[in-house]
Amino acid sequence: MSRAAPSLAQVLTRRLVLLAVVVFLLNSLAVGIYYGSDLRGLESEVFTRETERLRDALEGDVLPDDNAVRVLYAMHPDAYAFALVDRGGTVVDAMNPGLIPPSATDVFADDWFTRLDTPDGYLVVAGQEFAQRQDGLRVVFVMASDPARLLWHAFVDEFYEHVWLPILPLVLLLIGANIFLIRRGLAPIAAAAEWARNLRPGAPAPQPPTAQVPAEIADLIDATQRSLDRLTAALAAEKRHAAEAAHALRTPVAVLVARLDGLPPGETTDRLRADLSALSRTVQQVLASSRADVLTVGEHVAVNLGDIAESTTAALAPFAYSKGIELSLALPDDPVMAQSDAEGVELALSNLIENAILHGGVGPVEIAVGPGATLRVRDHGPGLPPEAECHLFRPFWRGEGAVPGGAGLGLAIVDRLQRAQGGRVEARSATGGGAEFILSFPSAEI
Repeated sequence: MSRAAPSLAQVLTRRLVLLAVVVFLLNSLAVGIYYGSDLRGLESEVFTRETERLRDALEGDVLPDDNAVRVLYAMHPDAYAFALVDRGGTVVDAMNPGLIPPSATDVFADDWFTRLDTPDGYLVVAGQEFAQRQDGLRVVFVMASDPARLLWHAFVDEFYEHVWLPILPLVLLLIGANIFLIRRGLAPIAAAAEWARNLRPGAPAPQPPTAQVPAEIADLIDATQRSLDRLTAALAAEKRHAAEAAHALRTPVAVLVARLDGLPPGETTDRLRADLSALSRTVQQVLASSRADVLTVGEHVAVNLGDIAESTTAALAPFAYSKGIELSLALPDDPVMAQSDAEGVELALSNLIENAILHGGVGPVEIAVGPGATLRVRDHGPGLPPEAECHLFRPFWRGEGAVPGGAGLGLAIVDRLQRAQGGRVEARSATGGGAEFILSFPSAEI
């Protein structure tokens, strides 16, 4: 089964989301490159973060020995160092002081940052007086390398604070708003499509969408309505002509049948009678076809399938007897009710029984009601041909070896009758030989 094509709203929504994602990723890439290339800014951010950590960990002017801040400096003695210096220039606490240049603790500027070249590379050295303190305590921070990836963490934090946090919610909000606007804007198109799906040739057109629609959609609806009206008129004329022709042929056919009864028996008379019988069935099929096009079933209509099967079997018994075929009917104990048209059910079942009599060989034809709202017709002939699955219900199709005289309309009419009643017809090769046709109908409450 092929997958249904996506709606226009889905296509536009996917493209919008894709565009928003691409723009967001490109913006993130640009900002990431910008922040990643600003090494001095990242180093300054690392110093600011470490200053805040040290300030928050102080107890008075002392950093406790068991404080978690010391872990970083204890694990990387060759990479990071700090010193706490009071207003008089005395170092009151320090870790890894060997990394700290001697002159760094003598700088009394409130906030300073520098990079010093060394034989092994460079040192990031910065100092700052703790804010909101009255004792003038300041910190000196040194970074010789970055095994703890402080620069990377600073980059991620900057990226999160300046890209993801402010931009991502805005992107999501814009996507949601545009999806809402797209669906709202395309609602008239969806209503027009629903209206078009409910159009049926030969049936009154449903009321067009009452909501205000764009001018282009209104023109399309109007043009479709006019085309449907012309098609409906042409189809009605075709049905009327077919029904009128079939009705007109019934009288001459009946006259010919009566005149044949007055001819002396013989081979020629028998052939004429067979040909006339085939012509009569064709006329009946054309009439049935015209009825299938206008067949409607009321919501609360219920028919007894057993009664229809019994009357139809009795009506076709003489025809079966003339062909040397025995008919058998199996009825359930309880009524089987279906939401169907009695004439439609009778026409469909008659066509199947006639088809089984003509094509089912010499064995009996078995008609059964049930289980459920179904009618079954089985013959004991050669079964279904291999190509039947694709062509069995096509008009005018006849399999190889079919009995001469048919028009190939019977099964096509049965299919149309069933679809008009909301039912279906199935065909399959029966166990033990022969073919079985099953008419299924919507069930009705008794």
